[in-house]
Formats: sequence, C-alpha cells, structure tokens
Amino acid sequence: MGSLQRFTDMSRDSVSRVKHLKILLDSLSTHEKRQLIEEHSFETFHLVDELLLSADIVANPQGAVEGESGLWTLEQILCYAPELVGNGWQRHAIEALLKKALYPRNLLAIRKIAIRLFLIFYQSLSVFGKATEDLDRVFQCLLPYFPLKDGQNTEAVLQQYCHSAGTVHWSDRSMGSPTTPGTSVSNAKERAQMLQVYLDKFLEYCTRETSRIEWSDEKKRFQCASFIIDRVINLYIAECFSDLEANGVDIFGGWEGADDTVEALDTADPIVIARYWLIRWVNNLAAVRQQPSSQWHPGVLLYHDALFASHKATNTALSLMREAMTLPLPCSNVIQKVVATLSAWLLQYEIPPFVASDEVPVETSSLLLINMLLSFFQSPYLLQPGDRLQSAITTSYSILRACRDLASHRLNLPRPLSVRVWSELMYRLCQSAARVCSHSDKYSQEMSAAFAMTVLSNMVMIKAVRNIDIDDKLWDEVNNVFLHGIWIQMAQQWSRISHSVTRALILHLAHVDIFTQEDLDRANQGSTSAKKNEVAAENEAGEENSVDTESTGDNSSFMEGDDITNAVSTWNGNPTIWLQVWRRFMCVLGPHCVSSANALIAVETLSNTIHNLLSANLDPLAHWIASRLVHTPVNLLPHCIASLGTILHSSRKPSSILQAHILHAFIRLIKAGDPQVLPHITSMSPRHLSVLSQHLLQVIPGMITQHPPNTHTLKVLALLSTSNAPAEQLLMKQLAPSDISLTHALLCVNALCMLIIQRGDSDLLAKMFSVLQTHRCGPNLLPVLCSCLESLFKVSKNPAALQVILRTIPTLRDDRLRTEVQWAIASLALANSLKSDLPQITKTFLADKQKLLEGAVLTMEGQFPLPGFNVAKWNSVESTPAKQNDTQVFIQRNSAIIGVNKDQQLEITSRTVVGRHCWILEPHKSERKECRNVNAWLQKEAQRGRRAGRESVGILGAMDDPFDSLPRPNNATTNNCSPDWMNILESSRRQPQPLKPVPPSNGKPAISGLHEWRSFSASLGFVPNVADVPSNFSRDLKHLDQTCAREVHKVAVIYVADGQEDKQSILSNTSASPCFDRFVSELGWQVCIGKGHEGYPGGLPYDTTAPYYASPDTELIFHVSTHLSGDVTQKWKHIGNDEVHVVWSEHSKPYRRETIATKFCDVLIVLERADDKTYRVRVETVSALEFGPLYDGALVGGEELAELVRLTVINASRAYRLARKDHIRPLRHREHVFAHDTMRHMKKVRLSDAINALYIPTMTA
Repeated sequence: MGSLQRFTDMSRDSVSRVKHLKILLDSLSTHEKRQLIEEHSFETFHLVDELLLSADIVANPQGAVEGESGLWTLEQILCYAPELVGNGWQRHAIEALLKKALYPRNLLAIRKIAIRLFLIFYQSLSVFGKATEDLDRVFQCLLPYFPLKDGQNTEAVLQQYCHSAGTVHWSDRSMGSPTTPGTSVSNAKERAQMLQVYLDKFLEYCTRETSRIEWSDEKKRFQCASFIIDRVINLYIAECFSDLEANGVDIFGGWEGADDTVEALDTADPIVIARYWLIRWVNNLAAVRQQPSSQWHPGVLLYHDALFASHKATNTALSLMREAMTLPLPCSNVIQKVVATLSAWLLQYEIPPFVASDEVPVETSSLLLINMLLSFFQSPYLLQPGDRLQSAITTSYSILRACRDLASHRLNLPRPLSVRVWSELMYRLCQSAARVCSHSDKYSQEMSAAFAMTVLSNMVMIKAVRNIDIDDKLWDEVNNVFLHGIWIQMAQQWSRISHSVTRALILHLAHVDIFTQEDLDRANQGSTSAKKNEVAAENEAGEENSVDTESTGDNSSFMEGDDITNAVSTWNGNPTIWLQVWRRFMCVLGPHCVSSANALIAVETLSNTIHNLLSANLDPLAHWIASRLVHTPVNLLPHCIASLGTILHSSRKPSSILQAHILHAFIRLIKAGDPQVLPHITSMSPRHLSVLSQHLLQVIPGMITQHPPNTHTLKVLALLSTSNAPAEQLLMKQLAPSDISLTHALLCVNALCMLIIQRGDSDLLAKMFSVLQTHRCGPNLLPVLCSCLESLFKVSKNPAALQVILRTIPTLRDDRLRTEVQWAIASLALANSLKSDLPQITKTFLADKQKLLEGAVLTMEGQFPLPGFNVAKWNSVESTPAKQNDTQVFIQRNSAIIGVNKDQQLEITSRTVVGRHCWILEPHKSERKECRNVNAWLQKEAQRGRRAGRESVGILGAMDDPFDSLPRPNNATTNNCSPDWMNILESSRRQPQPLKPVPPSNGKPAISGLHEWRSFSASLGFVPNVADVPSNFSRDLKHLDQTCAREVHKVAVIYVADGQEDKQSILSNTSASPCFDRFVSELGWQVCIGKGHEGYPGGLPYDTTAPYYASPDTELIFHVSTHLSGDVTQKWKHIGNDEVHVVWSEHSKPYRRETIATKFCDVLIVLERADDKTYRVRVETVSALEFGPLYDGALVGGEELAELVRLTVINASRAYRLARKDHIRPLRHREHVFAHDTMRHMKKVRLSDAINALYIPTMTA
C-alpha cells in the first residue's frame, strides 16, 4: 500500500512516482494490473504528461532518461487499459505525447519506444473503429526513407505530423544524424542502412506488441493482428509491389500470376531493402509452424493465424514469396528462407493452411508452389552473379533438392498428387534446365550436373518407381535439355544414372543384381549424407538478418546420392514400365551428339550397358543397343568395338543383318589403320574371322611398320596363319629379329608348332630349328619346341631337325634347360626307335654324364633282356621286397646293385639308375646247342692269351663280366658288326673263358641248381663284388624303388554346364555332355586306380576311374570332376590342389578364375566352343611361364583338341616346376638317391666271406 500511496501522491516528484509504480506493477497479476491502471488512470496519465512535458528528449541525455520513464508509464496505460484508450480516453493528449516521441530528430532509443507505443495505440483505436486516415499516414511513415509511390519523404511527412503538436523549436535546436541529434542524412548508403534497421524493428514490433495488449476479450487481440496485417499490406507492401493487385497470386481464384520479365535492381535501392524485409516478415509468419514448438512465439502464432484467415492476406503472402525469387542475389538469405517454406509445403512436411482448410485443392497448391520455386531460374541476376555465385548455387541446389525429394521413394505424401502435378513438375524442371544449361557462364557450368541429375532421376522415379503415368512427350523435353546443354557434366550424370537404371532393369527382368555390396553401401551413404546436410542447412538458415550476408553451403552431398538405387532393392516393380523407361532413357544421348566429348561418353556408356546386359543373359536388349552403336563415327569406334565384338560371340547370336553391320564397323576401323581393333578380333569365330582376313592382311604390314608388333598383332597373325600363307610368313619374319621379347617369340613358336602338327610340315619345322639355333631366346624356346617333338614326329620324321637339336644342346648354358632338351630327345628315341641316330644321341648323353638317359636308351635298345616289358609300367611301385635274411646277398657293381635271394628259387634283382629288373634262375631243360658265331669269337679271344694285369686263374679269372662290352644283339642274320662296336670289342679288357664242346645228350638227369648257380655267379663275376649292407638296407632299397625317374603330373579337368556359375553346382556334376566325354576319353586310356593299375595314381582313391597317360619320360593322370566320387568337399581335395586346371565350359558367359578360387591353380586353360567344329582356348597364368603349343586365343579343331591339350598341360606343369629354382628333374633326383642314399651304404667284404655268402648254405636242387 505504501507504493500505491507514493505513486498516487501527485505532489511527489515524477521520478519517485515512476519508481513506486514499477514496484507496484511487479507485485501484481495481469488482472490486477489492468484494474490498477483503470482505477488510477488519471494519476498515471498525469505522471506521463509531467515526465514528457518537462523532459528534453532530443539533445539532453538526462531528459532522454526522463522521457523513457514517461514512455514506459504510457506503455503501461496502453497495454493494461486498451478498452479505455480505444474508446478515445485522453486520445488527443496521448497522440500529442506520441508526436513528441516520434519526432524524427529524437534519439534512436526514444523513436523505437515511440514506434512501439504508437502501434499499440493504433491497434487499440482500430478495434473500436477510431483509427483515422491521418493515423494511417503516420503508420505508413514511421520508417525513415521508406520508398513511397508518390515520392514523398517519410521523414518530412512524420516531421510535419509532429510539428502539429508545437514542436517547431525542437527542429530549430536539432543538429546531427538520426542516431546522433543534429546530423542530417544525405548519403544513400546511410539512408539504406537506417531503413534496414528500422524495418527490422518495426516488423518485429508489429508481431510482438499485439500479444502484449491485455484485452478482456481475447478475440480483440486476433482482430488487432488482422488489422496490422491489413495495414501493412495496404500501406507498405502495396507501396513496394506496385503491380501486386493486378499481377498478384490468387490461390483461391486459380490465378498464379504472369511470368513477366523482371527488371534488375541495385541492392542498395530502398525498394529492394523494403521488399527484402517485408518478404522476410511474411515468410516468418507463414513458416512458424515448421519450426520446433519450443521456438514458437505467441505473437508470431497469432499473426500466422491472422495471415491465413484472410484470402487477401494469404494471396499477398504467396505473391511476396513468388517475388522473393526475383530478389537480387545478396538477398539470398530470405530467398532460401522462402525456398525452405515452399519446399516444406510442396513436400507436405506441413500442409499449407489454405489446403488444410479445404479451401484450396492440393493440386492447385502444388502447381503454384512448383512454379514459384522454379521461377528462381528466371531471375536476371543469375546471368551475372559475380561474387554472389556461391549464393546462387546454394539456392539453386535447395530448389533442385526439393524437386528430387518430391519424387523420392522415401517421401510418403499424405495427400497424393495428381498426374497433372507430376507432369507440370517435369515440364517446368526441363524448361528451367534448358534455360540454365544452354549458357556458357560459370553459374551454368556449376549447375549443369545438378540439373541433369534432377531431370533424369525424377523422370525415372516418377515413371518407374512411383508408377505415375505422365505423358511420354515429356521425354522430348528431357531430350531438349540435353540437345541444348553444352556442358560435359550433363553427359557424365547421364552415364552415371544410366548404370543405376540398367541395374534396376536387370533386377526386374533377370532377378540379378549387378551391383556389388560396396556399390549399394556407397549409394546409401550418399543419400544419408545428403539428408544430414539438408537438415543442417535448414537449422542454420535464417540466422542472419543482413541483406549482404553471403550464403554458403555444402552441395557435394547432392551429387553423391543415388535415388534410383536406393528406391529399387527388389524386383517388385512393373518390368514392362521399367523396360519402357530404360529405352527412352538410353536414347537421351547417343554416338551422334553435337559435342564430341558427350558423344564419347555416350558411346562408352552404351558399351558398358551391353556388357551388363549380356552378363544377365538379356541378349536382345544388348543387340538393340548394338544396333545404335554400329553407326558410330570411326573416330569413336575404338571405344565401342569391344562390346560389338562381344555381341558377335554371345550365346544368342544376333540377327544376320546386325552381324553384317558389326563386321562392317570392324572393317571401317581396320581400314582406318587403328591397331585398337586387333585385341577384339582374336575372340571372333572362324567364320567371322574369314570375312575380315583379307582386310587384315592388307593393313597389318603397315601397322607393324609404324608400331612394333604387340601380342594382339601376333595373335591375329597366328589365327590367320591356318588358312593364309602370308600370315605364316609374317609370323616367321617377326620371330627372326633378336630383339623380339620372349613373350612374343613364344607366341610365334606356339602358333608355328600348331601349324606343323596340323599340317605335318617338315620344312617349316626345319626352318624353326634353324632360326632358334642362334636366336637370343633360343635357350628358352628350344625346350618348348622339343617338348612337341613326339607329336611332330607322328606326322613328320625329319632327321635334319633332330641333328639341329643335337648341335644346339652344347650351346645351352642352363643345366636344367639342357636336361629338358636331352630328356625330350631320349623320350623321342625310345618312342620312335631312332636306331640310326642312336650313337650320336648316346655320345651326347655320355658327354653330359646323363646316366639315367644313357641307361634308358640302351635298355630299350636291347642291351638287357626286357621282353614284353610295358612302357607304362616303368618306375611303377611294385610289391615291397622281402625283409633281409640270411639267404639274401647283395653284389655291388659300378652301375648296379644286384640282389640275390637263394631261398626256394634263385631270384636275382638288378637296380640301376634306370629302374629295377627281376629274374628267376631255372635249369635249362633243352639240349644245349652250339652257337658257332659266339664260339668262334670266344676261341679267338682265348688264343690271344691272358691280358696284362690278369694274375688270377680259375674261378677268379672269370670274375670280370665277359658280356659287359658286347654289342647290342642284332635281329639280322649277318655276322658282320659295325666298326664302332668292333672297336669296343677289340679294346675290351675282359678275358673270356674257353667253353668245352657240348657233349652229346646221353639222357642223364639235369644238373643241379647249385652247379648252375656256381657257374652263373662265376661267369658274371659276382664273387669279388659281394658287399656287406646295414640292417636297415631294405628301407633304403624301398626308397630307391619308389623314386621315379619319370615326371608325374596331375591335372584337374572341370566340366561347367550352361548356367552354372558357382563351385557348388559345378563340382556337383556327375555326368556331362557327349562332347566332353569324348574329349576326356581322348586325353589318355581309362584306368581304374587299384591293384590293376601299377602307374601313377595321382592321389586318387581305389576304384576311381580316371584318364591316364604315360610316355618314356612322363606319367600323367587327370582328375576329372565328373569321374570323382564323393561330395563337393571330397572332390575339391583333389581338384583344389592341382597346379593346372582345364575347364570345359558350355556356359554362355566366359568362365572366370574366381568361380573356383584356389591358390594352387597356377595355369588355367579354358575350352569354349567357337563354332560347330572349333574350340577356342583361353590360357591364364599367375606368373610368366614358357609352355605350349596352345596359346591364349588359339582356335583348335575338335579332332586334335585332346592331344594338344594333353601336350600343353604337361608342358605347363613342367614349366611351373622349372620356374622354381630349387626344382630338379626326377631323373637327376633318382641318380642322387641311387649314388648317395643307397650305394654308399654298401661295403666290400673279404673273398672268403663272399664265397660263404654266395655258396653256403647249399641251395636246393
């Protein structure tokens, strides 16, 4: 009560009374405040009058403080007694006080308070219909330098209004600026800044002060808000937008406004500033409910409802939003605010109030919003954005993002849009894209990719994903965009999106996803990043109030998104619609684009599309794409010739007319002399290759002259050489130079070897040996050539070629390569009985100390009895020898270990570096006949007498083997021997023992086994060579017997049926096609692993049937996937460990190494059918290896396929082993085991011990 008394005591000073009024109001509720002011209105107004009349609020700071206290007191009256003031209580006095406070030369702080109070006073009067035109004029002129259509100065009008209250003397004393008294403002920039400051506060006061008026009836507050909005529209907005009434939006009448040409204005122009702040204010009112509820201000919500409660106000708001798109780029902040509001309405994040009230259909609203958003791209400021380029780009991205989001599959519209809306969206979008992308300025370049992406993505999303049946003529608009677009970024986006569209099409038609998980994750991350950036941009937007603030944003996420891939995860769409959309999409760009860069991108994209379609077995669609590529200009043909070549040998052959066009495209490129065509010719069928052969033979010599021949050139020559002699001659010519690389030389050699095998051309064989003898790559290539000798000699036995090889052997410095050549010669000699060349071959082996090869040749040539011994059983693992016992004796010879088993029957076993041979000694039952030839020679030798150094007689005198140096028995009946062998006999050290004449048969019983054994062992000189062996010697013998002299190889043969693309299905095959079975049967002879097979088993279990092949130097077994028993895991144990894989593929797609991945498959040979009679060979190696004769890309006939494959896999396996530095040939390994691991354990014994070991105990007769 004390404060009330002091406040109402008018005798007290005004400052004290104000203080106690404030204390009093702070302790009261709103209702009590209203009651206090109404009851003590006289005292309150007296206080106001006293403060303002006595205060100098222009220049005196102390007076300004008193003025502020008086205005604060007046504010309490206006806020808490609105009905009293509105009914005209003290109207003239209040107006007089406001005139004094509103005077233009007052301090800024005073004027701001005065403006707020005037707005409250003005609204209160309006409720009771007491707002006059004079007050309207004052309301219109509250802002300094606001542009009026009649050209009047608002400051002058306001000053005139204030003078009517007798304040002329204030004007005389005023000197400065509006913020500092006594200063006049004449600078345009300062006037613009002042207008901007006042507009900001004025519009804020309009919104805020209405909610502070405490009416007894809340409806009057809404009435005040409606009144202020109406006054702002009529007195401010109408002044800034002169054609608003004639060309404004009428959302309720269906009028959207005309697209008039916008005149560019200066940013500092007051009209621009006024428009900026008015648009910003209206947009804030319209978008208040799009903000979080915690940010809602009661006054803004009140004005939001009032704005959309009036048709006029709603139309005005929409008209201003449309006009926002034409503001200068420095106003980008408000432009982006408006874009955000329009986007939220369009995307139906918030249903516009005029739509929610069902006064306007969603179709009408959406059409208007689309046109308003895209009208930004008609702004004249975009042509020369200058330093505001980034603002223009950021705003443009926001608009395009809204267009993309509208079509996005993630957006579930509460109110579905009609076909007309979607059509209008695409039409306006295409029109804007065509307008922007046809210019050559920086802005167009930056936005071209975003426009292309939005247009294409939206078209696909609307038609195929949302399944909206918009008019197909819109594709013409899309084509028009790319027809007039000049930027390569547009073509790049088309290429990128085409990959996603093709993926979606394949997913719907073939139910196959060509994208990897990495691709899908990347697309999802791009969309997530774009969404996060969009939310961040919305949160940051609108914080700046300055017109000149530069807007920036991260637009990279916009380009990273892939709406189509994210929208299509399964094949639940309409395949027919996807096919239609895909075809129209692929026709947007083509090889005949005006821009060569765009044409190149189109050609490459179409080529990649062909490969993707073929991978999904959609050959007809790939053929349709190819029909567009065949007419590609010749300068672009190299970029699509690969896909055209793929079409030719696809599983479903194209039509004859398309094949002809593709071949014609190849011919055009060949005639142009472009070497890039050659890699794609090697995969052609023989029929297609024959069409191009003559053109190739005319051009290739010129290509070789200009560029050194590469692998593809040589492969083409190799393929052509089978039916074209000039190609063969070119191959020989390319092989001749010494600077040719080893890889290219190997390719030439393999190609020529195949010619020799196929044609039996002995002359070509001799030429090759002649060239390679002195060639730099000869040491590496001769073993490859020699490995084919056995096949070559089947059709052409050329002694001259063998002589060339024998002369070349001494020139080979690498011991392993020299061994390879010698082994090949030995194998050739054994298989073909080269008797005339045997002496020279033997000398070669002797010179190089090749004991095993020497022994093998001599063995097979009859120097030791091997009747009926099958080559296939060489080195086969026999039964384990019996354990050593007292009846077993070992004799050590220089080149043999002879074991004698005297138990039951006499068994003699001879072990050499060649192998193991066994005999059983039995008495000879038939009568002994005299051999005159041998006896004559023995008698002659006996008459010559004992040789020097022969001291012993009797049994010891016959201990040297008289047969060691005998010549090879000859089947001929002649007694004459060759001079070489006679020299050996005459120079022999051995003293033969004279034989007694054969006594006539007298019917006596056969002589005992003991007598025969003594005679046999004495004749062969066993006695002095008996050796003592350790107790575990049988283990050493077993190791020696199991050490092979021949090479053993195991090769996997895998059958791939059509449609099989994984290891599980491939290895599950238990049967195959007849062609495959015939091929397998020709690889070798079928054996059953077990007791009946004494050759190399290759680790296969018993009772497994497998092709087996053996030659004098090699054993080979094939692990055929269809022959192996067990499940996939058991089969994989054999196949997965093989170093060489042969894959017979009947699949329409090329076989990939990753299909059956293994770290052991160092050589992969894939056989695919090229035509009815020919197979194509693909060879892949992990590292560089020299083997043949098959090469990558070779064409082989079915009749010779198995033999060439068998020869190639042997050479490949051998080459892989030779590539390891620690690898030695099996023959060298056996020699080492024989000499160092077995024979060195044998020790000579005394003569008495030797006789005891041989003859005691007495053997059973």
